[in-house]
Amino acid sequence: MSQITDIQTGLYRIPNETALEDATQSFDVLELVTVELTTSTGGRGVGFTYTIGSGGAAIETFLESVCAPIVLDEPAVPREIRSTLTAETTFVGREGISELALSAVDIAAWDLLGRETGTPLYRLFGGDRQPVPAYETHGGWLHYDEETLVDNAERAAEDGFAGVKMKVGRGHAEDARRVTAVAEALPPDVDLMIDANCAYTVDEARRLASQLSNVDLAWLEEPLEKGDYAAYGDLRSHVDTPIATGENYYNPTQFKQVIEADGVDVVQPDVARVGGITPWIEVAELADAWGLSLSPHYIEPIHVHLATGYDNIPYIEHHSTVLDSVMDSPPTPDDGLLYPPESPGHGIEFEGLERYAAE
Repeated sequence: MSQITDIQTGLYRIPNETALEDATQSFDVLELVTVELTTSTGGRGVGFTYTIGSGGAAIETFLESVCAPIVLDEPAVPREIRSTLTAETTFVGREGISELALSAVDIAAWDLLGRETGTPLYRLFGGDRQPVPAYETHGGWLHYDEETLVDNAERAAEDGFAGVKMKVGRGHAEDARRVTAVAEALPPDVDLMIDANCAYTVDEARRLASQLSNVDLAWLEEPLEKGDYAAYGDLRSHVDTPIATGENYYNPTQFKQVIEADGVDVVQPDVARVGGITPWIEVAELADAWGLSLSPHYIEPIHVHLATGYDNIPYIEHHSTVLDSVMDSPPTPDDGLLYPPESPGHGIEFEGLERYAAE
């Protein structure tokens, strides 16, 4: 069995074409933190995580000073690597910087396994190479005016996407007008989701849901402060609109807590935040056991693999416009569908990152 003999990290700051806005933040840079694992047999695996503007240096430092000494000389077995890292970092980990760092290592370990065995990532989990439906996010940012939102939604529908997501947070009256306009422009077979980015209290979210009671919404995403599982349970008991959350959760335990609080209909793990592929699978199995839908956040180059192994994933998010710009062969939607690549591992090779290297 091969062993990990080297771990290299990188930090890159990739600019957006323009600043992007939601209800709680504006950001114009994607920070990409990369990990490359090398084995005693010459194997190689690539992993990564990200931030939206700051904190990447802290993640890279954690990787170099904490994770690397733990991983070196370990067997190149993803679940063993993940288990060892979790055990050795629990005192300082389980959320934030540590889990973002562990995500990058775990993704690299699974990529390494796929490359060493000549197996695409999706086949490692028993998936089939099948088309994965996607919904479009990039056309729904909060700073877009109503006409632009409608145009973008119509274009996404014409391109075959199964759904369209838009941001809310301009005030209930204006939000209701904008959401209604987009809903009226979409064909009946295209879903509409709205995303509040943790901006509301329970009462505010209930009022918004009431004002949008005439709109058929696939879900209301992240209406409340992250981590307030009881509040999510309270809200869900008072509204008919399905509730989605999870992109800001850092481990399966947090998903279990919101599920047990009856606070969610659609769970949204992000493979680069939740600790990597290994805990992402735990969340998918947890959702399946509870009869819940799962629709992962961002990172479709990985999620397009993982989605093929589960029946409770109606679609994944198409969002990686910045990430795509530094990939050799990003997944490209075909009539709103994405296909996992056949190359061994996850198939991601970065290109041109050097020009964005952080100083």
